[in-house]
Amino acid sequence: MTFLAPLFLLGLAAIAVPVLIHLTQRERRTVVEFPSLMFLRKIPYESVKRRRIRDWLLLALRAAALALIVAAFARPFVRGSELSAAAGGAREVVVLLDRSYSMGAGDTWARAQQATRQALQGVSALDRVSLVLFSSTAELVLRSSADVSRVLAEVEAARPSAGATRYAPALKLASSLLAESQLPRKEAILVSDFQRAGWQPDEAFRLPSGSTFTPIAVEPPPAPNLSVTPLSLQRVNDPGPERVAVTAGVVNRGTEPASRVSLALEVDGRVVQSATVDVAAQSSASTTFAPIAVTAASLRVVTRLGDDALAVDNAFHTLVRPPEVLPVMIVGAGGRDDSDLYLLRALAIGDRPRFQATTHQVDALTPEALARTRVVVLQDLPIADALAARLKTFVEGGGGLVLALGPRASWPSGASWLPAVMTGTEDRTRGAAAKLGGFDYGHAVFEPFRAPRSGDFSSTRVYGYRVLTTAPGGVTLARFDGGTPALVEAVVGKGRVLAWATSLDLSWNDMALKPVYLPFVHQLVRQASGYREQPGWLTVGQAVDVSAGGSGGVVLTPTGQRRAPAEGSSVIELAEPGFYEVRDAREGQALQVVASNVDLAESDPARVEPAEVTVAVTGRPGGGGDPGAAPTVIPDEVQEQAQRIWWYLLFAGILLLIAESWLARRLSPVRH
Repeated sequence: MTFLAPLFLLGLAAIAVPVLIHLTQRERRTVVEFPSLMFLRKIPYESVKRRRIRDWLLLALRAAALALIVAAFARPFVRGSELSAAAGGAREVVVLLDRSYSMGAGDTWARAQQATRQALQGVSALDRVSLVLFSSTAELVLRSSADVSRVLAEVEAARPSAGATRYAPALKLASSLLAESQLPRKEAILVSDFQRAGWQPDEAFRLPSGSTFTPIAVEPPPAPNLSVTPLSLQRVNDPGPERVAVTAGVVNRGTEPASRVSLALEVDGRVVQSATVDVAAQSSASTTFAPIAVTAASLRVVTRLGDDALAVDNAFHTLVRPPEVLPVMIVGAGGRDDSDLYLLRALAIGDRPRFQATTHQVDALTPEALARTRVVVLQDLPIADALAARLKTFVEGGGGLVLALGPRASWPSGASWLPAVMTGTEDRTRGAAAKLGGFDYGHAVFEPFRAPRSGDFSSTRVYGYRVLTTAPGGVTLARFDGGTPALVEAVVGKGRVLAWATSLDLSWNDMALKPVYLPFVHQLVRQASGYREQPGWLTVGQAVDVSAGGSGGVVLTPTGQRRAPAEGSSVIELAEPGFYEVRDAREGQALQVVASNVDLAESDPARVEPAEVTVAVTGRPGGGGDPGAAPTVIPDEVQEQAQRIWWYLLFAGILLLIAESWLARRLSPVRH
């Protein structure tokens, strides 16, 4: 017998307490009152130095109870017990059960549950089991439980989700659970259909050294599966109400062609059109429906197929909104007739958002006019103090300001809120023209030009530009080949100011003649306005900000359940396909609608070999424990925890205390 906390044995000294109580206990005497003591004989008082123990059984019960309780706190265990005698010792088992939506095909989920039950049949009473359900995220359902029946009950109650397969979160969680365990044997069991789309090998997946990995593949039935692809919306440029043509696609993942596949178009819950398509095996097809009128602020549009072996990917949901109109004021430069022509033509082509550009003179920049616009573009203008003050108020209130700093531009010396200060002019009309470079492709203005062949600024020739010095709070987004800033941005209050160090017409450069001019101007105005395009749909597993509902906002899921963000958070994760509504809890009005769809990569039947996963997570082809590892040393803590002798000692001590109390009450004489 060994003790895990032997210092608690010092508490055995408390056994002396019952002995002292027995030796010093005084009996109660009956007091008889006399009116006078004159007739009584006086007897001298004699103290008793030594008393005898009379109730040996009572003393033994008290001492034994204290000894058992002290021994329980010392946590005894026996080395070389059943735990050590077991082959290799007790196991820490982590079961990873894939519940991505591909597991719902046919009877795949029922067979996965059966495979999990069979894998847990060999679990002994000394083993501990953790259950992790995973799809795009991993959820720890039970941690290190000795109750296998409870684990099996959780497996039986689980259902496939609408998420896609992601192995990384589950394997990282399993690695963490096994690393924290003190049991000598560690094993991870992965039950999945092994979707190739969710597998990305990484060193972070590695299980602790010596761990065993057991993959259990559950193959889906060889049934045909059709999926609806994301919708394509084409706005019809006809006079009259806004109309949109919807193009829907169908993908056939099976090995057999599908003929006359029925495809329905639903608008706000009502079927408005139907079509049929023929889809070859391992191919796709599309159809375009007749244009629909966008008569509301947001139309709920769904294209839907009939049911098949995997029905969750047979519908695609999106929101169709009328284009947002962004009013832009262009204040021309110096009366040149063509100074605003290129800007007007560039902004007239935009549709995300739709720019409503108008030209004005400087004296038209009144507070009332500024209140009706989102962005002001100043083309090479000298600005007086009064106008600078109005523009500052406009920007601080959330407006956007784009400055094209040509040869005539000037600002008051006190305009410290601008992103840069003009310190001179660079004339490159003689010799080589200046070039643009040093772009911040991580910024929203230049992010669309990151990819190859998405826009070439190097062919632009700049013949003159302002030499800028970036002010505190300003951010340089592009530079000239001489190193001075070409585009600087600053946030002022709720709005933004972007300063372009040359003109936006042909006076100082030829950018207006280049293909890059149109997307660049669009990005400048979008960034200045703070415009962010609202996506028509999101994917299951993404989070959506529901702060528009305020503190009392609630979310109505596609299945009609009411959910609220976690305390201290304003986001909620999309867990199912369909339309989510963010509602005001007090008035019940829909403040926001979000369309959610499954990740179609999960519909791809391509599989990853379980052996590939095994090698990646263990570094060994077989997935078993490391044969070259040193013999397992079972920690004392693990042996003590498995035997739990302290629990029995504590229970016996409590029983003895109860018996002692009953016996003491019986042995105590009744006095009157």
